[in-house]
Amino acid sequence: MLASLFAYAQENVPTHMMTDVEVTPPKFTAVKYNPGDNTNSLKTHIANNFKYDAEFGEATEGTEVVRFTINTDGSLSDIEVVNSVSPAVDKLLLSILEETNNMWMPGKNNGVPVAMEKEVAIQVKLGMTESVAENRDFTEIAREHFTKGSEKLFFDQKTRKAIKHFETAVRYRPYDQSALYMLALCEADRGNIEAAQEYVDRFSKLGGDKNILEQDLAQDVKSLNGYELLSQLFATK
Repeated sequence: MLASLFAYAQENVPTHMMTDVEVTPPKFTAVKYNPGDNTNSLKTHIANNFKYDAEFGEATEGTEVVRFTINTDGSLSDIEVVNSVSPAVDKLLLSILEETNNMWMPGKNNGVPVAMEKEVAIQVKLGMTESVAENRDFTEIAREHFTKGSEKLFFDQKTRKAIKHFETAVRYRPYDQSALYMLALCEADRGNIEAAQEYVDRFSKLGGDKNILEQDLAQDVKSLNGYELLSQLFATK
């Protein structure tokens, strides 16, 4: 029997205030931009257009994160995958988003349309039925892989195997600061500065506090050869 594939989308940029400027984020309209239409949902649009077929091969689940810019005319630009579930899912979701060109109400500063970056997270879940897929607990799955990764890193001293578990944790929970930190630590321990820096940047952009994490991990973290290098990368942020 073949598993079914379902997509659940979430928009991650809330309305917020910045100094005395009122900032309104872009909004998906599902039709060519119309200032009077506020009713449509990106979540529904993705679910309706996310079609599983043989081209997927062996399907993979996880949380896909895509970032893009909505311009003042409702068009899209600079579409990029931030967290990939699989190349097949990347291709499908990028094509769906590209088709929404000119279907966005642009963001505004004090009522004036401005180009604005947006990020969406799409959970791709596998199950024999939609209800089974919907009940998949990505937080618990990520936690299990985080625990296994920590065991491989601190007890078995197998950094490469630890990385695979932490990468899986991030595939399910791309905003998990603990897993991102551990990936940065693993890559630093391997001397892979470029990869470590990328994870440091993502961790920092999410507002992560490495001091809090290191208090919990204590000497386990500081015993690794890569800890000093990782501290230097954080010091440059």
